[in-house]
Amino acid sequence: MHNSLSDLAISRQLTSGLQPADETEVRVASQGILFDNDGALWITSIGDGLRRSPTPELLSGRIEKFSTAVESFSAKDGLSDDYVRAILQDREGNIWVGTNNGLDRFRRTNLNPVILPFKARFAILAAGEAGDAWVANLASMVRVHGGRADPSHPMPSEALSAYRDPSGAIWWLCLDAIYRFNAGKYTRIALPPSFPKTIVPMGATEDGSGALWLTALREGIFYRKNGRWQQLETASEFAKLTPRTAFTDWMGRAWFGYEGGTMVILDQGKIQRVFPADASPVGSVRAINGRGRHIWVGGSLGLAFFDGNGFRRIGPADAETFGSVMGIEETPDGSLWLAESRGVIHIPASEAQHALDNPSYRVKYRLFDSFDGLSGTFAATGAFLKEIQGTDGGLWFFASGGIVRVDPADISTNAIPPPVLIRSVRANGKQSGSLANLVLPPLTTDLQIGYMAFSLSVPEKVHFRYRLEGVDKDWQDAGTRREAFYTRLGRGKYHFRVIACNNDGVWNEEGAHLDFNIAPTWYQTIWFRGFYVLAFFMLLWAGYQMRIHQLQEQEKKFREAVETMPALAFVADPRGNRTFMNRGWLEYTELSPEEASASGWEKTIHPEDLNRITERWRASATTGEPLDYEARLRRGSDGVYRWFLIRAVPVWDKRGKIVKWCGAATDIEDRKRAEQLQADLTHASRVSTMGELVASISHELAQPLTVTTANAKASLRWLQRDPPDLMEARKGTERIIEAGTLASEIINRLRSLYKKSSPKRELVAINEVIGEMAGMMGGEAREHGVSIRTDLKDDLPMTVADRVQLQQVLMNLMLNGIEAIKDTGGVVTVKSQLGEDGQIEISVNDTGPGLPLGKADQIFDAFFTTKPQGSGMGLAISKSIVDSHGGRIWANGDGARGATFHFTLPAAPAETNPPVDAA
Repeated sequence: MHNSLSDLAISRQLTSGLQPADETEVRVASQGILFDNDGALWITSIGDGLRRSPTPELLSGRIEKFSTAVESFSAKDGLSDDYVRAILQDREGNIWVGTNNGLDRFRRTNLNPVILPFKARFAILAAGEAGDAWVANLASMVRVHGGRADPSHPMPSEALSAYRDPSGAIWWLCLDAIYRFNAGKYTRIALPPSFPKTIVPMGATEDGSGALWLTALREGIFYRKNGRWQQLETASEFAKLTPRTAFTDWMGRAWFGYEGGTMVILDQGKIQRVFPADASPVGSVRAINGRGRHIWVGGSLGLAFFDGNGFRRIGPADAETFGSVMGIEETPDGSLWLAESRGVIHIPASEAQHALDNPSYRVKYRLFDSFDGLSGTFAATGAFLKEIQGTDGGLWFFASGGIVRVDPADISTNAIPPPVLIRSVRANGKQSGSLANLVLPPLTTDLQIGYMAFSLSVPEKVHFRYRLEGVDKDWQDAGTRREAFYTRLGRGKYHFRVIACNNDGVWNEEGAHLDFNIAPTWYQTIWFRGFYVLAFFMLLWAGYQMRIHQLQEQEKKFREAVETMPALAFVADPRGNRTFMNRGWLEYTELSPEEASASGWEKTIHPEDLNRITERWRASATTGEPLDYEARLRRGSDGVYRWFLIRAVPVWDKRGKIVKWCGAATDIEDRKRAEQLQADLTHASRVSTMGELVASISHELAQPLTVTTANAKASLRWLQRDPPDLMEARKGTERIIEAGTLASEIINRLRSLYKKSSPKRELVAINEVIGEMAGMMGGEAREHGVSIRTDLKDDLPMTVADRVQLQQVLMNLMLNGIEAIKDTGGVVTVKSQLGEDGQIEISVNDTGPGLPLGKADQIFDAFFTTKPQGSGMGLAISKSIVDSHGGRIWANGDGARGATFHFTLPAAPAETNPPVDAA
């Protein structure tokens, strides 16, 4: 190599075994040259910037100062200065150039920008032949070939969008018409007549039958076949939507995607399927594309795959979803390339296939952004294509800063992992000196470890992970942060590791490590901890002894309380055998603890109650339900049995097993006697009231008996005829049966009121009871010139009550009404209705003189009466019956004309009421 600064030239003789030596001269004053790893020649200059020849072996002859045979870089192109002093290539292949005014870096990027003769603000992309790309911007047009833009191709009109059909022709959708470009010639095709001559989003695609489909804002969907435009009438609702993309799939079906998320599939001139906006997996649709049977959809909410029936969202490994996807291309090898809001995304074919095989799989990907040559970002505006695939497999992307091209088959990767270095440690705000044999002060509450990695290609993309063994369970992802932070670390030895990856995700798994020690404080020394442990155990022993004493005192107080409580307390094992009886139990039964233990308690139970109680214990032991029963227990002093209410609850262990039963028995003898007395008093009142009904019952029975006698005599006469008249005799016999049935019903009603029986609660229809009592009291009422009327509300709910007791209440109230008006005659009205509080309300009204003046509050008191022969118990017993049923009773009519008695009954729960028969 010959270097002569005085001649302002560099000469070099290039030799090759395939051709003779050729004398080549590059005319430039230089202080140094460099052959990089790819074989390119770099030439520095003094005042003229930098020269580069990618293929210096092809240079021949004299190369002038600013010849096009080599690339030139100067201050106009961004170089810090035209006076270049030095040049160097680092281990990662970056070229560093030192000038009079700074340091510049040259590196290879996977995205190659294209310099256009205009600012591509509204660029329209279309794939040409031989890997070329056509770029239209308003009324300007260029053909990009070999990385250079050729502007010698005028555009007939202002383009709005473009579509390349399967034959290779390009359809330019313009303001005034559609121009079909094929073999270097334009063919003008008029738009549908209704289309406005303004800028509106439009999309076009050709289906499998050769028909061209066209959609536009406010116009709907059109198709052109046999040279004529026709509108798809059934698609008028799509005229309001803004079209964003068009695509023809492998089956020849045309797809249109709209702002908002609506998607339409067209086949054979008809709408085959519509995906509504609210069902879109990607939000507003930005791109629909695919290869073969694969159909991909991109939008404002990410990426999805159409499997023939529905959409399946494709998610990344490092986030919930992708960003806004505005372009999709699938390369022949199955890889996916996306124009996404962050930049260009590459999903390898293996990752895409994993996602198709497993719906839950989240794909790994590689992001190319401004550090990789992308000019600007992808904006989600306009109906323009953001990404196309050339005929040679290359991909073209239109970003906010211009157009770039990437060759999927020639993607460079920085395979050199970056060296990692731990550079500093700060403990409690103080910088540590040497990192060898590092010992940090006690009580280190604030620790910062600084680290770095040497990667000069794209240092902004270097990522770190670190881990402090014994503190971090897993690696901590620090991103691009170059410091690790820890607080409140204890004394002891620690091992810190940090690893890093370069801009292409190649990790240095070895990384760097740091061993350090945190010194203990005086109270963290072994002798102090021993003393502390000893003191702790002594305190624990003292606390244990104190707790034992407290528990013993509590047990003593509890035992005294149990022993002296008025109830008979006991504890039983899971089988029901008594293991403890308090003093009250033993004194009452006069049994010794040995006699009462186990099953000896059974001899204290009344023989008639023993079997019932035993069965109850067995059932509760099986189900674990608490016990609650009444039984008679024999008193040891005199052998008398008294009624007790016995309750017992189970005690469970942690495994849900019953370990014992705790119970108590309460004397209820006095309550039992009161209940019996109440029943006897109620029966006595009922019998007393029956005396007043004797005349009425006699009158009721007289009629069926008279009918029976008369018909028996008539039947006898018909039988004594010669011949006997059997027909008339049969009729007489039937009338005898009817009269006997009536008499039997009267007697049964009387018997139900008269008999003495225990209360029996059941579902009762109150209107039926009122009807029965109105019929029974009819004779008594008619005897005194009184009529009984009923006003009953239909569909009343049923109530849970004792039917006979309700009959007694109604009989008492109705007899009182009849008694009040028997001298003057009148009407007793019985009414039923549903009260505002949801209870059933019954009222008995008469037209008599009303309630005694000033006595309305006393009429329900026992032994209060205004009748000369009255007992004063009828209304008191009625009140007791109503109260026991959960209702209330009252009267009004104090000093007024007539009196009304009211009482209420709670309605039975809805699920217990049988449905009303609609028939």
